[in-house]
Amino acid sequence: MKLKKFVSMLLCVVLLGSLLVACGSSESSDSGESDGDSGASDGKTKITVLRPGDEEKVKSFIEPAVEAFEEENPDIEVEIMYESWAGWIQTYATYFEADTQPDVIFWWDNKLYDSSANPHLVDLSSYISDELIERIPESVWDLVDTGEDALYYIPSSVDTFVLFYNKDLFTEAGLDPNSPPTTWDELLNCAKTIYEKTGKPGIGCPAITGSETLEEFVGVFINQATDAEVLDEDSMPLFDTDEGMEALEYVEELSQYFQTSPTEYGRGELRPLVRDGELGMIIDGPWAVTTFTEAYGDDLDNSCIGIAEMPINENGEQITWAGTNGWIATRDETAEASAKLIEFLMSPEQLEAHHLAYGSAPLYDSEFDNEAFQYDYWKVFYNEAQDWKLYGMIGKNSATPSAYYTALEEVWQKMILGQISADEAMDEAVAAVEEVTSRNE
Repeated sequence: MKLKKFVSMLLCVVLLGSLLVACGSSESSDSGESDGDSGASDGKTKITVLRPGDEEKVKSFIEPAVEAFEEENPDIEVEIMYESWAGWIQTYATYFEADTQPDVIFWWDNKLYDSSANPHLVDLSSYISDELIERIPESVWDLVDTGEDALYYIPSSVDTFVLFYNKDLFTEAGLDPNSPPTTWDELLNCAKTIYEKTGKPGIGCPAITGSETLEEFVGVFINQATDAEVLDEDSMPLFDTDEGMEALEYVEELSQYFQTSPTEYGRGELRPLVRDGELGMIIDGPWAVTTFTEAYGDDLDNSCIGIAEMPINENGEQITWAGTNGWIATRDETAEASAKLIEFLMSPEQLEAHHLAYGSAPLYDSEFDNEAFQYDYWKVFYNEAQDWKLYGMIGKNSATPSAYYTALEEVWQKMILGQISADEAMDEAVAAVEEVTSRNE
């Protein structure tokens, strides 16, 4: 603690003498080890937790959760750290390199091999209960697999891609607002029809530089066509196949019906266009729901906004992109306490509060008992997470996952802007991935 008042020289001398005497008298009880985060001096284990994001939203669930946790676990003291996602992205490497990172962190599933964080990750397999592991769908575990015998990451929020569309614009274009597209051919036809009949873009593409969203937009079509990850376990391209080319050619054709100047738009800029009937469709996750509920209320089932399962490739495989965030522990000396907190935050009651506060889709069936999740559109996200094959963020086996997003984004941007063909994009994309991987060797 910093004391901000001046004292006389005499008082300083007296205080210094008192401290020296006190230190001498306590020397015999000093084990020679720093209490650090363990809090051994008062018998409590002290840990820090961080859930990056909007502080107001985070506070609404994390503070009551920590208070309840400490009541159940009086031997553990939890300090809450607040940081925005943008701030944390910029600073997390510095924290890890100085070993000053929080003990428990809400993390990304594709940064488990991040060069800064990976050496600090704690294997939680001996601490986390079988009950919790079984509560999380197998499809999600397949998505975030961290090894056969290790458990470094507990997925908490699972956000799948679905199709959002404006029913009024469908009607204006002569399309059935209650029959959204279910296949690639139908998606292309709807986008084309909206564009030709209304003069408005049929489907939005989030292609703004630096947001990592364009790779995920293109990537979901690659995933569906190839039934594979974009990159293999050695961070080499898996899309250099006939099926991968089919996906790129499809996106190239679909791009005729994108919004003007797609590289000026991210997901956040596209959502209001669908809301206001200026854009037919977008592919997005549950984060988009708030934009529409703020305009039309929670009951989107009876609004002009439709939410449907992701249209699928002609191979018939129910495949979609999914992003997850989850909990990691970062110190062996506080692993048991950290695991107890993670287990508590993953309990049905606390996970529900987390999802409600931050607009995430339900992961547990019990969440549908809450009035906020009574609407059918939430089932779309839930059913995909439970039953579909999920492919996620790229670069998860790399120490520099963001480098692949940057490299591929440049290629995909040129393709959707018509500067290169799908054939040329394939060659450039493969070369870009291989170049990033070679730098990491």
